[in-house]
Amino acid sequence: MVNWTTIMIIAIFLVSLDKIITIANIKAIEKNYPKINAIQIEKNPLAKFAFTKAGLFWGSILYGIFSVGTFMFALYLFYFPAKAYSPGNAWGVSLYVIMIAYSFVIMNNFYFFLRYNKFL
Repeated sequence: MVNWTTIMIIAIFLVSLDKIITIANIKAIEKNYPKINAIQIEKNPLAKFAFTKAGLFWGSILYGIFSVGTFMFALYLFYFPAKAYSPGNAWGVSLYVIMIAYSFVIMNNFYFFLRYNKFL
């Protein structure tokens, strides 16, 4: 049995953590590198579009909603290969794979947070 409430809480937590670190990165660039346009540092064109159209805070919320949807779609896509390895717990295996992949995204953002704040 799949507990979708837990999956949604994990997805929202991971996406929120990613967006908080993204906002912190942009604020660190604005503070430490005032001559650089901080929004243009963002590599994701959809996030950059959301930030330029709705501002940093509301753009993060809008892109966060899109990211949760993408997270759930990726969970669905990983379900089919996971079913081959673990037929009884395919959703759980799929969730672990997505969590590991998304944790690399968060670690990458945290690395840039340390770099932009001149800790590294």
